[in-house]
Amino acid sequence: MKGKVRKTIFVIAGMIFLFAHSGFGAEISIRVPEGKAYAPFFIQDENNKWKGLSIELVEALLRETSHTPKYVPLPFARGLRYVRFGQADMMLNMTITEERKEFMHFVGPQLDETILLVVKKDSNLPITSLNDFKKMPKPIGIELGKVYSKNFEEKRATDKEFENILKMVNEVDSNEKKLDGGRISGFLGFGYNVFYQIKTNPLYRNFKVHPFIINRDYVYFGFSKKRFSEKQLSLFHEAYDRAVKNGEFEKIKNRYRIQ
Repeated sequence: MKGKVRKTIFVIAGMIFLFAHSGFGAEISIRVPEGKAYAPFFIQDENNKWKGLSIELVEALLRETSHTPKYVPLPFARGLRYVRFGQADMMLNMTITEERKEFMHFVGPQLDETILLVVKKDSNLPITSLNDFKKMPKPIGIELGKVYSKNFEEKRATDKEFENILKMVNEVDSNEKKLDGGRISGFLGFGYNVFYQIKTNPLYRNFKVHPFIINRDYVYFGFSKKRFSEKQLSLFHEAYDRAVKNGEFEKIKNRYRIQ
């Protein structure tokens, strides 16, 4: 009799653990940017409520599993560390890399992603390849912790002259202010964000998108391996498939595409 009681207790404990970690009301901590905005992906309104393209996409996913999002403002690089060590559950808009595979599960794709070069409207920079970056009169701005495609990162690692022309920042609007002030030749940005900013942000009034495209790829929902096992992750893969089948993600993305 005692053995049966112990077995029942273990079964109940296991069910409670799965219940708490695999959905049905469980809270999931999700990294969002500091500074309240990285439009149109992340926007925090006057009531401190998070909205935007990436927020709507992750909330559509979590509705399929009855999880509740908890948004945690962190710089991008620190967000990666938090996910690596299990201090945060998720990051959004994740490019898959070999390093990230060590500590992150991927579900998706979440979004199509185009890496663009933003320059001044009056510039006529002769760029048709990454090698042409090395001919630029001033540095090209990039952001700390961001991955700009496999080819781009491989070139950074193997071409010292190319690496030296890149200027890294870790604060929102730093590259925009540097370009506006003439301290850099241009900076790299992400398609949805760049076109949204050109349309809405006065800081971009003198900017345009260079015709050379750095890369076209996809980004994913990233889950901490410290927080979710492969078995638990299957819940999110199934939820993703349901949301795709129901057209939820496409309806959201269509509202943010620049016409």
